[in-house]
Formats: sequence, C-alpha cells, structure tokens
Amino acid sequence: MITHADTGELYASLSNMGGYMQPQGHLQLLLRLVGQGMDPQEAVDAPRFCIVDGTQNGTVFLEEGTEEEAVEALRRRGHVVRANVTGGGRAVFGKAQVIVRDRETGVLWAGSDGRADGCAMGLDHEPS
Repeated sequence: MITHADTGELYASLSNMGGYMQPQGHLQLLLRLVGQGMDPQEAVDAPRFCIVDGTQNGTVFLEEGTEEEAVEALRRRGHVVRANVTGGGRAVFGKAQVIVRDRETGVLWAGSDGRADGCAMGLDHEPS
C-alpha cells in the first residue's frame, strides 16, 4: 500500500507475487508509478529485473525489452546477467496487480499483469 505523505490518504494498492521477486517487484512498481509517472498498466507491463536468489552477487535476470545500455552497464560493473528473458522464463518476474486511487475524484484505475491470468475490470456501482 502506498499513501500520500501529506495526508496519509490511499494512493495505491499493489502486489507482485513471486518469492524473491516480491520486494524487488514492489519497488519497481512504486518507482514507475511515483518516480516515472506511469499509469498502473504501464507500470505493470514495463520490463522487470529480478535477482533470482535475492543475494548481492546473484544472477540478474532482465526481461525482454530492457534497454541494451542497461544490460551492458550491469555487465561492466561485474554483474552476471541473463538478458532478454522471454516466454515461460518470465515466470521469474512474478505476477503484478496495481490499483491507483485518484486523489481528486476517488476514481480507481487498475493494471493487471499479462504475464499471468488476472485482469482489471471496472464496476459500475450506484451508491445506495
């Protein structure tokens, strides 16, 4: 859950399942939403990275679509990199879901991971 610093109001609820990927995925989603201004679906769809064993010297898996400049920069710094992970190998990146709440209107905006079987659906709800 992410809240607005000034009021504590809900900004977003998010999750990225998948073992060691959970904290890495949560941070990636947070940075894409707040730091890069992506909408929920863009944040979920963007290429991910995962240090599979969660250790400082673990192999860095990079999803297809990661910029080659980033791949080469990691290699120059001595990281073991497995780049352009595709197909079933993408399971290592987990499954993400995001819901962002518009501060002004209260409208909810969702993103669901195409790497898995979820979906984001709207609900037309009339207050009683």
